Amino acid sequence: MMQNQMKKWIMIIVCEVVALAIILTGISLTRSHSQALAFEIQQDKRMRLGSEELDAMTENAYWTFVNQRFILVYDDEGELQWVKIDNEFGRNHYDFDSTLLDEGLFKYYTENGQITSSVGIDVSRYQEQINWEQVKAAGVDFAFVRIGYRGYGNGALVLDDTFDYNVSQALNNHLNVGVYFYSQAISYEEGVEEAQFVLENVKPYAINLPIVLDTEDPMDDTARTEGMTPQQRSEACRGFLETIRTAGYETMIYANLQWIALKLDLSQLYGYDLWFAQYANEPQLPYRFQIWQYTQEGVVPGISKPVDLNIGFAFYGT
Repeated sequence: MMQNQMKKWIMIIVCEVVALAIILTGISLTRSHSQALAFEIQQDKRMRLGSEELDAMTENAYWTFVNQRFILVYDDEGELQWVKIDNEFGRNHYDFDSTLLDEGLFKYYTENGQITSSVGIDVSRYQEQINWEQVKAAGVDFAFVRIGYRGYGNGALVLDDTFDYNVSQALNNHLNVGVYFYSQAISYEEGVEEAQFVLENVKPYAINLPIVLDTEDPMDDTARTEGMTPQQRSEACRGFLETIRTAGYETMIYANLQWIALKLDLSQLYGYDLWFAQYANEPQLPYRFQIWQYTQEGVVPGISKPVDLNIGFAFYGT
């Protein structure tokens, strides 16, 4: 009886010791786990922050790499296309981060705190009757006047109704003046035909800025130019540009980002200046360009309708 009782007490003590050991071990394990978890969180946080900084640097470097080598632009189906930059065409060196001055009616490009750009507009019959004296007084330096267009349906060559008035009055009010032609040529020969039309009609006027080829989407699936390849389109452009240059005039190409990146074969157009259209806070084109058309909603005294506004680089000022 005594031995049994003794065994019973020994069993109880052993059980309590084991239980106590388990409890103590559990506490220890819990503390160790908590400490380890806290340490892991701190380590993870440090690693995560470091990773973010590294990722940011990598992302900046990545996009710098991308922007130096590709134009990112959406195609007609809304798909983002990566178009390799053609370095042979020539890069621009403009810095738009802190050099654009938005003052009053117009934007200006500045260098070392000084305005180095000129103010331009481009007009057609859509602006109706223009008071060119007021335009000049408002601070406009140059104007491009539409001389005409080719119909995107029947292909007829048409003189702009307001061309003679606009070009003569702009010159009389001492603006620098160029002209542009809206092309729908489908061959080199039609490009030549368009140029000859322009040369004949511009002959009476002493313009001092380039004759511009306006090449852009007519926004109509039935247009005669629909379905042309970049090579075909650029060949038609060359017909115009080469004819104008041979006649002794300066010439250039007007186009937007998608058109330049996806619709033209730039290898056929080396050596020609660009007039770039993009309605944005700053232009996104890596290539060199001499004019930036930054809005089609400009307000200028003397013009009752909205008008395209441009920043002119190089020789487009007074």
